Amino acid sequence: MAETFKEYLIKQKKSTMDTAAQAGIVIAAAIVIMIGFTPGLPFIGPIIILVTLFAAVTFFNRFNKEYEYILTNNELDIDVIYNKSKRKRVITVNMKSIEIMASIHDTAKSHELQKGNKVINASDGKNGADTYAIIFSKDSALYKVLVTPNESFLNEMYKQAPHKVFKKV
Repeated sequence: MAETFKEYLIKQKKSTMDTAAQAGIVIAAAIVIMIGFTPGLPFIGPIIILVTLFAAVTFFNRFNKEYEYILTNNELDIDVIYNKSKRKRVITVNMKSIEIMASIHDTAKSHELQKGNKVINASDGKNGADTYAIIFSKDSALYKVLVTPNESFLNEMYKQAPHKVFKKV
């Protein structure tokens, strides 16, 4: 059998909750920084300001997310990349262990796609017809992973599990 390797990178759209959280971070940081300028805090004030700026930038950048899907033979690895600099493995899915993969708008499969105790949203955030749900068991838990693969990546996934991956028509 031939070796399979395919990668796909997708940027997640910010939700209104993400934008509101970023605004809250900026407002909270501004308030704490103003407290740092209080005349009664000559030595600790600059430390408060620096720590607040560092924390605000760190938390603010966590909302700039991209997901990378990596299909290597029967393993689908999903990584999140924060602010184009920090990578973290979200989950690894064995394509042989999935129960079903179908578009979230597939009405014929909607009952099966409702399963999943743990939901991981690794999609573009638009929840369009290109968003797929992968249902699988891992460590005695039922997962539902949302992904937005392109056509080429979806075809490679279909080759790995043709009876479980349902491409939209």
